[in-house]
Amino acid sequence: MLKYLLAGGVAATVAFSGASAVQAQERFTYLLHSTPTNVFWQAVKLGFDSACAQIDADCQMVFLQQDGNFQEQLNNLEAALANNPTGIITTFAGGNIFDEALARAEEAGIPIIASNVDHPDGKYRLAYVGQNLETAGYDLAKALSEQFPAEGPIHVLIGVNGPGQVWSETRARGIQRYIEEMAASNPDREITFERIDAGLDLALVGQRVAAYVQSTPTTAYFDTGYWHAGAAVSLRDLGKGPGEVLLGGFDLVPAVFDEMKSGYIQLSVDQQPYLQGYYPVHELYLLNNYAFPAFDVDTGKALITPDDVDALLELSAQGIR
Repeated sequence: MLKYLLAGGVAATVAFSGASAVQAQERFTYLLHSTPTNVFWQAVKLGFDSACAQIDADCQMVFLQQDGNFQEQLNNLEAALANNPTGIITTFAGGNIFDEALARAEEAGIPIIASNVDHPDGKYRLAYVGQNLETAGYDLAKALSEQFPAEGPIHVLIGVNGPGQVWSETRARGIQRYIEEMAASNPDREITFERIDAGLDLALVGQRVAAYVQSTPTTAYFDTGYWHAGAAVSLRDLGKGPGEVLLGGFDLVPAVFDEMKSGYIQLSVDQQPYLQGYYPVHELYLLNNYAFPAFDVDTGKALITPDDVDALLELSAQGIR
């Protein structure tokens, strides 16, 4: 008897008797747009591996050799299709570049689940498991704005870590939308923003943010990933105190926790990456074996503050949060 925990936080189980005796082993491939050195993806992999072990599936997660090399991800997709898997999970950070290959996958009857980053048009996948990126960016900016000075000019720096990449551009668009609304609602106050190519490396982001704030008075820096932790280090090296430049971004990697405890990061959005690896596997299994249609899962936009850190550290050490 095999049991499944369905729906986050709900202790409901569905039992299938004798499933392993009659069903062929599933073969799932997860394709993504990053390298193994990006610590965020280790939680996704843990969720993916856990789900695959629960159903005794033959699973493979395929990383890139270079972050954001979408031609390499497309090549990996072609290789996966040649092996005729029983399901594919993929990120769509590269937008439409995979459409032709995925159309062939559809014709071949291979089910596809989007994870982490959805197709920009919601095509070539049965469901999306991940964060609403634009809404998360908007909510992050709105929440951090509560700590903006009550009077005087406001200037916000938005770090687009992956220019042209769907996840980064979409989050930045949400942040920008809130700042524009704030400016429109306060016509007598100077509220401005600027976007920069911030980079995908803690040290590089720190250098670029430090260079910017030295020449431009800055109220807050928003990162579209977890590299605001690098900005925190550089601000401290400049002699700026916690909160002198407010910092907000995404994800709960150890470096972010460290800088939240130090007081330099005020907010980080948790998209629960473990679930982005876990749920797609079970959705494919239930679809293939019991004709349960795949369904979208919003893995969240929880706003984590320094007060929340201690309660999450043990789960972070386990790679779950």
